Amino acid sequence: MEHSEARDTARDTAQDTAQDTAPPGGQDRLRRAWTGMLADADRIADGITAVLLGKGPAGGGWSTPELQALLRRSTREHVGRGLRILAGRADDDGGAARAVDVWRDTGIERARQGVPLEAVLSAYTTGNLLLWEAMTDRVRDGRAEITAEELVTAGRRLWHDLGVQSEVMSEAYRRETARQELRDLRRQENYLAGLLEGRAADPEFAGQAEQILGIRADAPVACVVAVVEDPHSEPLHHPEDRVERMGGTSRWGVRDGALYGVVAMQGADEAWLSDLLRPAVEGRVGVALARQGMADTAAAFRLAARAAATLPVGARRLVWASARLPELLLETSPEVGSMIVEQVLAPVLALPAHQRTTLLDTLRALLRHSGSPTSAAEELFCHRNTVIYRSRRLVELTGCSPQEPRGRLLLELAVLAHDLAVSGGRSAPAG
Repeated sequence: MEHSEARDTARDTAQDTAQDTAPPGGQDRLRRAWTGMLADADRIADGITAVLLGKGPAGGGWSTPELQALLRRSTREHVGRGLRILAGRADDDGGAARAVDVWRDTGIERARQGVPLEAVLSAYTTGNLLLWEAMTDRVRDGRAEITAEELVTAGRRLWHDLGVQSEVMSEAYRRETARQELRDLRRQENYLAGLLEGRAADPEFAGQAEQILGIRADAPVACVVAVVEDPHSEPLHHPEDRVERMGGTSRWGVRDGALYGVVAMQGADEAWLSDLLRPAVEGRVGVALARQGMADTAAAFRLAARAAATLPVGARRLVWASARLPELLLETSPEVGSMIVEQVLAPVLALPAHQRTTLLDTLRALLRHSGSPTSAAEELFCHRNTVIYRSRRLVELTGCSPQEPRGRLLLELAVLAHDLAVSGGRSAPAG
């Protein structure tokens, strides 16, 4: 509802309600009855405040002395203004149109003050109820000369106005809450970007980031990078919800084709976080631990991004940088990987496709079994002598033996570099 529409609705429908339902002459008697209550406006308002503060240990949401004093002042203002409008003296302070502005401003202020919406709505409901009871008491004591029918009319108007008040105030409250959440999210993303850029090395920035992100600056954090392959899909599905459900704290942002985040690791380990995030993985995800806290996050983000880049394009897998060290070395220095492939595997890769595939599969099996032809033969479902023959052929072509430490190292690195290139992995952005 637009502001002008809400203002017109509050003014016109409230007046129509009173005029359409009041008996002849009743409208004047109702106005005189409400006027008679103006002298008791502050006392009625203080009674409303006392009832509200008596609701539960936190006073129904008014949990601090400052908020309780604010509630008392605000209730006096609202009761006084409401009685003047009901008494037909709205022109004294701007009338019903300004009342709508007050309701809207109240919704905005309460959202900024952190008062729960339920507590604000309860204040309005309680206030109107106690105004009605105060009018009823005056009729019962003979201090207000209105009929039972006119008393019902007064009640109808109070509850009608309550509906308008609640609608206007709630809309303003929710809009302000949304603005605050967006503002807070942008601030968090700015500080996350600062962690990517290495600004946490500055103690002043780290202190500010601790307040904004809600994560201790000196506590270990896991840095997560998920490569966005497809703009229409998420490589990591709602990780913040999963972390929060387990009592953890995390902050997330998107930058340069990657979802990145920090997860507080106090009292947790790598296995805990892996088990937590793995069901949410829909793409290539790398994780690295910043053991010294925020000061290490820039380096950890780079390692996490490179770990994700070592996975084949299209993979749905989470890997820790600590478990991908050889791959990280090759991904960090692709020219070294290319040189190793050229010097070690080039003769094998030059063979016809069938021979090339057979020898590479045999080499991988030998490397997985520390050069044992017997174990490799069992894996490949072939005779041990066949593997021995192929192993000799590999030594002739590569100049490296899988039974010797240096030769096995070069072969391992060459196969890793070749597989990384074939998988189509690419460097993931890390700031």
